[in-house]
Amino acid sequence: MSPPSLESVHRFLSFSSRRAIIAFATTIVGLLVLCLFAVRQNILTYNNTLETLYFVLIVTVGWGIGSWLLLAYVRKTISSLQRKVGPFIYISHHSITVIQFALFGVMLFVIFDRRSEYPMPIVNAITSIISTVVLIVFAYQFSRWYKHNKRNFVILFYCLTTVTLAIMIVTDYARVQLVTIKVDKSAPGETSREVVMYKGIEGGQLIKQDIEPDFTESYIVSNQYQYANYVFTQWPGLLSFIFRWVATSLTLHHYNSSLNRIVLWTLISVPLIFYIVGKMPDILDFTGTSINPELRTRILFRLGTVGVSILFGLAFLIMAQRVRPIRDHLTVAAIGVMIISIAFSVSNLQQTFGVAAHSLVLLSSYMFAIGLYSSAISISHDATLRRDIKRSIKNASSDLLDGTGRAQMTQEIESRVIKMAEQSSNALFG
Repeated sequence: MSPPSLESVHRFLSFSSRRAIIAFATTIVGLLVLCLFAVRQNILTYNNTLETLYFVLIVTVGWGIGSWLLLAYVRKTISSLQRKVGPFIYISHHSITVIQFALFGVMLFVIFDRRSEYPMPIVNAITSIISTVVLIVFAYQFSRWYKHNKRNFVILFYCLTTVTLAIMIVTDYARVQLVTIKVDKSAPGETSREVVMYKGIEGGQLIKQDIEPDFTESYIVSNQYQYANYVFTQWPGLLSFIFRWVATSLTLHHYNSSLNRIVLWTLISVPLIFYIVGKMPDILDFTGTSINPELRTRILFRLGTVGVSILFGLAFLIMAQRVRPIRDHLTVAAIGVMIISIAFSVSNLQQTFGVAAHSLVLLSSYMFAIGLYSSAISISHDATLRRDIKRSIKNASSDLLDGTGRAQMTQEIESRVIKMAEQSSNALFG
């Protein structure tokens, strides 16, 4: 029997099956949730062995195999768009691919030499900056779509969601820069562990400690940066959550065809209630009512965050089932929106698997942007698809897909008219 060709191996590894891609993305989400509960408020604890295991899993599954499969799926999905939008979309894809695998190589180096963790903050910086740029550019595109259809509030809330996600990422990176590291000698007999503190000390707030037998690294926000730390930590995330929840609710309302309205809104409301109840200690702490969050409120807060992220992704998957000609595009967007908020929530103060998990915001931001943008491009170039959406979706005039597709079509027509006018002007007066 002859060995398989490189082409057949690539087809196998690229997982053209949409269900297989969704299943693998679910595995990545599960790993991210595990990392989230391990590094936030000591909901789960871990030792050096578990830290290494989490780091290896998130790098190999999320950055290695996961990036290969997901980026191959994206490439397959956008392969038909080059003649519609030109080479820019492929240049962007190849750029993200090169960056993703270059950073994957850096983290493999850290895995094999655990004493060399110094590149990890660089990984965090690169992914934070580039994902912020990707989201800002996409938010600008959303604003242009909304400009052509100002009665479509779904587009507005998706635009606000994208803007606040970008603000979350850049302000979180800025917050990390406010944190100073103080190294002290550990008490005799200490075991290696990491502890999340969030407690006031003389001169500032102690966020976490990395305790080793010979030394202890304390991450401290000094008093002069306390207000900035509060603003960076609380407000962007709160606003983003609200906008995401509204955008998700409106989308599920438009595309729901099987659930009773009461059941649907109960399902949508549960993560919001969890989030508000879990967030309340932080809100009251700002008002001066110092309340230490208990374990159950921490868990509710994180469950609310994870719940809305999953619902956001499910909204796109439901759209994909209803609008099958672009279901691959919407599946790419669904995977991106499910991963981005959960990955962001993993603390990047944890210097191994925390940074690795958090830095998946780059891949997920790109997938969210390219999935939804390619959907709009496809709709704008397919009159039959636009008619099908208008017939099958209630309130199509306020729907995300119908609104972005028609706005993109209007935008392209305007661009062609302007170009023709410039050519005519040059011919007459040039």
